[in-house]
Amino acid sequence: MSFPIDCVSADPIFWDCPTLDTDLHILNSLGEPLPLPDHIDPGAWVSDQEPALLRWFAKETHQQYRHECRDNTYNNENDFSANFVFSVYVPEDCADWCWCDDVFITVERHLGGDVRGNYGSFSLFRVDQIGESGFFDWVVGWHAEPVPAGADAELPALTRWNDRFDTGYSRWPTGEVRDALVSKEPAWCDTRKAWLARLQDVPFPVVLHPVAPFYC
Repeated sequence: MSFPIDCVSADPIFWDCPTLDTDLHILNSLGEPLPLPDHIDPGAWVSDQEPALLRWFAKETHQQYRHECRDNTYNNENDFSANFVFSVYVPEDCADWCWCDDVFITVERHLGGDVRGNYGSFSLFRVDQIGESGFFDWVVGWHAEPVPAGADAELPALTRWNDRFDTGYSRWPTGEVRDALVSKEPAWCDTRKAWLARLQDVPFPVVLHPVAPFYC
């Protein structure tokens, strides 16, 4: 199994604080931003530009759009390097926006400091079926491998833990790892660039790898 970590920063000191790179997450799940027409100001709040955006969406697609949702990643469990506000716009006849084609998404990235302010210019993206894009995978998963070369990687207890460490199982996979530990905290291994740990019901040590979402 390979472990794509380009999107993930591993901290040798604080094992339970993996970081998912916000910019790479947005790029890999939504693609490149769309160029905006001159009459839309990306430096303004999206909510202020919404009437102009809706008219532009209609002109580009020949169908009417509605605002579906707006949220800040700060309000949810996430491992991002920077939070962001996102807004979703869907065709008016869309029944389920997660699986709808031609969805427009705006992203306003937080630039640091108090999360109530200091957001950069917004970017606009156009995607099909956002539910399959990976956009909502906001946390880092984990995978445990046996340390002894001859150990049973298919051991039922180890398989069970790895299922629980997956991003699809829990909102916070790191919490699942903590629940699985036997007494001591994981120890960083420079040679493996990962952590060594002991898990409940697993008779041998394991190497813990942070795992980026599938799209990285």
